[in-house]
Amino acid sequence: MSTELDRLYARLADRIDAVPPPELSAVRARAAQRRRRSFGGLLAAVAAVVVAVFGAQAVLAPATTPVRPVLPALPAVTEFVPFDGAAEPVIRFAGPVTFGMTTTIGDRAYAMWMAEDGTEWVGAVDLTTAKPLWPARSLGKFGDTNGMEVSAGAILLLTEQGFDNPLIKDGSDTIIAIDPATGQIMWTLPYSFNDTDRVLYDDTLVISWPQRGVTEALDLRTGKARWTAAERVLQAGTNAMRAMSEVYAVGGFAGRTPADRRVVLHLATGRAQLRDVTTGRVEQEIVAPVVPLDGDRLRQETVVDGVLYQFAGGRVKVQPLDGQPAVPDQEVQANLDGAWPTPCIVGPLLFCAVTGDTGEGATLTAVDPGPGQTVWQREVRSRVRGVFPAEAGVLVMGEPSVVVAPDGTPLASLDGQAMWIESGNLLVFGPAGVSGHQLSTGENVALGKPAVAGYCSANATMLTCPTKDGIGVYRYAR
Repeated sequence: MSTELDRLYARLADRIDAVPPPELSAVRARAAQRRRRSFGGLLAAVAAVVVAVFGAQAVLAPATTPVRPVLPALPAVTEFVPFDGAAEPVIRFAGPVTFGMTTTIGDRAYAMWMAEDGTEWVGAVDLTTAKPLWPARSLGKFGDTNGMEVSAGAILLLTEQGFDNPLIKDGSDTIIAIDPATGQIMWTLPYSFNDTDRVLYDDTLVISWPQRGVTEALDLRTGKARWTAAERVLQAGTNAMRAMSEVYAVGGFAGRTPADRRVVLHLATGRAQLRDVTTGRVEQEIVAPVVPLDGDRLRQETVVDGVLYQFAGGRVKVQPLDGQPAVPDQEVQANLDGAWPTPCIVGPLLFCAVTGDTGEGATLTAVDPGPGQTVWQREVRSRVRGVFPAEAGVLVMGEPSVVVAPDGTPLASLDGQAMWIESGNLLVFGPAGVSGHQLSTGENVALGKPAVAGYCSANATMLTCPTKDGIGVYRYAR
């Protein structure tokens, strides 16, 4: 899986239900067990100080060119404001909900949620008025969900197991495209969540089927192919041309829609193509040798600042996409089996990976991809849910969440899940409610106690969350 949301869902899919699953059909029970996204369980973390969260830092053998510590420029204090305690949900749920998530783009927030009976819903909110953009829409019943992806052109619901649903053919995984302005269904597409790679642009979805050897660029308004490429792309070999600033997960748990209108296709033949997203024209093609899997179940590929990074078979390869010579692939010093290396630190670019998660602790490793050497390791006494970079540092979201500086120095321990906001500070969702965290001072500002029941998102001043009663909107900063 190559997109940031794919990585997010893979990281967040490991959740434990707070109560045993209800007596449902075999399909529903299997789906619920696999999804395991009980937010209540995620918020059951116990407060811990930095020394209790971080174990000893292990600085291993230096890279060929030693990496000098990069101290972060901590953000200015945010003027947090308490929530309006009288605020009612902007969109009310029709009944109990098992999962919900939101995505905020500018002054619009989009939400999807799954009811206990398997009905999947979608809605949207105008954050300037705190009113729905259109009536919430039911999409019928499903066995499971893989959430949604959102851009200016479409809300893409990643549905699963739509048996007896007239929108779905043969119960297959299906993308349902919703018009963000009206809530109307624009098109549907049978696909496989696990066997495709996707990159979402403002007006186009590029989707690759590595096993079929086909890549298509779909017009978000019509679902029709703008162009098709009939060469097999490697697993995880379909990537946007992103700047590191677009990788930062600010105001939610995914990077921004790519601004560069080129997509990178890494072909199984050992070539890499840069194609125009709209026309499919090959603007550049270079030799890009494939790092063999050597028994690994998955490979990981990422493009950042014009460079293709491959992690596979315990090795890493750095491949500039401008025609400069590639660096020979190197053995990765740390054992990253089962991990998803994420670009996390600049100056130079480092990748972070979490390994050895026991449920009570894990190891966060920073890797220099050039020589493949470990720059630093940090023991994190937390159940890790994901790694989210920002300019000020790296957020390890878990129970509790922690923030580390680019040189591995601990910056904060946060009692609950957390997410970056635009100011560079954080919002924390914990057992005591929602709070704002001032990274430079360590101060926590209590904001309110909405019954959060899913994954929230925010712009510079407004927070949107699924709660037990509906979609709530809260002003958190001036």
